[in-house]
Parts: sequence; C-alpha cells; structure tokens
Amino acid sequence: MKITPHEISRIANDQKTNKVAKTTGNKFEGILQQTINKSSSSEDQTMTPPPVQNISNIRFDLISNIDRTQNIERVKKFLDVLENYQKKLEDPSVNLKEMYPLVTHMGSEAENMLALLNSLPDEDGMKDILNRALVTSTVEVIKFNKGDYI
Repeated sequence: MKITPHEISRIANDQKTNKVAKTTGNKFEGILQQTINKSSSSEDQTMTPPPVQNISNIRFDLISNIDRTQNIERVKKFLDVLENYQKKLEDPSVNLKEMYPLVTHMGSEAENMLALLNSLPDEDGMKDILNRALVTSTVEVIKFNKGDYI
C-alpha cells in the first residue's frame, strides 16, 4: 500500500478536526452544566405574588347583563323580520318580487344570528327560541327559493 503526501496531510487535518470537535463538545457540556445548576437554584427562589385584596368589590355580572339586553334586542328584531314575512305571505296583493328583498334580508339575518346561537349557553331559554326561529327562517328561505309559493 502506497502512502502519498496528500493522504498524510488529509489524515493530519482529520486529527486536528477531531480534537477541535472534542474540545468544543467539552466546552458545551461545561456551559450546559452551569446553566442547569443556575436554573435549579433559581427555582428554589420563586417569588409569590402578594394576596389580592378587595376582589369582592368588583362586579363581573354587569357585562353579562349588557350583553343579555343586546342579545334580547337582536332576537326581537329577528322575530320582527319573521313576523313581517308572515304578514306579507298572508297578503294576496303582495307579489313574489316584492317579497324577495325581505327573504334575502331574512336569510342574511339568520346567518348573523347563528353566531349568537352558538355563543349562548345550553341552559339559556333564549337559545331554544332563537334555534326555532332560525330553523323556521331557513326553511322559509329554501321554500321561497325553490318556488313553493309560485
């Protein structure tokens, strides 16, 4: 087997690289160990926040009352749209062209009210009313667009 000067220099470079890698690895292990030691000692010195005082004076139910009143108003307006649709549907003098804007408005309002329906808790009585109104309006929009009233 012949050994060329090129191979000798390559072997020497490989040995230098391994030494650098080994020393770098030792440095890293030392730094890592120091960091771990520091962090474990700082865990023992955790700070506790001061006690919260006068929290009973804060009234959190005011926000829910405002939202509830707004939600009731929104549901009432939606029910008014449904009632207006019912009255126009009963009136023989109103043609379908005149009812179309009301039907599109009813469909868009139903989409807006769906977010409110999902945000209400299950035990809320308004959720049941709104759910029934949304089902009714959705069915009426489908029937109108399908041509059931022609």
